[in-house]
This record gives sequence, C-alpha cells and structure tokens, in this order.
Amino acid sequence: MIIIGMFEQSIELEQVLTILENSSISKNQILVIFMDDMPSPIQIPGRTQNIHSNAFEIGMASATGCAVIGASVGFKLYLGPIICGLLGAIIGFAIGYALYFFPNKNKPRSKKVKKSAEVAVIIQCTKSQLSCIEDTLWKYKAISVGKSD
Repeated sequence: MIIIGMFEQSIELEQVLTILENSSISKNQILVIFMDDMPSPIQIPGRTQNIHSNAFEIGMASATGCAVIGASVGFKLYLGPIICGLLGAIIGFAIGYALYFFPNKNKPRSKKVKKSAEVAVIIQCTKSQLSCIEDTLWKYKAISVGKSD
C-alpha cells in the first residue's frame, strides 16, 4: 500500500515524520518531496505599481493635451499663447492627477501573499499499518491524504 499525505512546511510535518520513523516504518519506506512554487511573473522594468506614480503619469498626459489646447486658444485671447498654454498645463495636470488618484485611493492594492510551500510525504506500508498511519497523518494536520494499492 502507498499513502500520500500533503502538508504545509511546518513543525507538524517534522513531528509526523519522527513518529513514523519511530514506529515500524523505516526511513527507506518514506519519501518526502518539497513542491516548488510557481515562478513569479516577470515585471516589466520601469512599470510602477505605486498610485502616486501612475497618477503623475496621467496628470502629465492631461497637462500636455491641455497645454496644446490652451496655446491654440491663446492666439485669440488677450493673455497670449504662452500664458494660456502654461495655465492649460497646470489645470490639465491637476485635473488628470485628481481624476486618477481620488477614485483609486481607497482601492486595495493586490499584494501577493506568499503561500508556504507544500510537502508531499509518500509512505509505503502494509495493509495492517494503513489505518494507523492514516490516523497519524490526519492528527498532525495533513492538508489531504490519499492511498493506493
């Protein structure tokens, strides 16, 4: 019989291995496999996740558009194209920054919680030892237990 137990890497795993080794199960009948986590996604260099940086980028884009519009309209106004373009840039930046920052301010940022690595314990035993080993695995907080003939 083969019993497979899945554990989180914790003290309970060490305890169950010690108990199994002290019972009638020898070390060559126990196989412990540490599972790998999925590799973290590659982050594009220069792309930030900070809300202030993103709001600044949106504000600068709005400032550019409003500066062009302000300079174009400024040819017909008394203040002239330079002053109107600067005023348009300042107003555009404030509007773009505010429109991005304030709605997104209270949204939770997705921070990846690192799961603890899982460990598979594979035990080869006889049918008479099956229930005892299975009870021991459940007693020490196994995530799941499976068995095969």
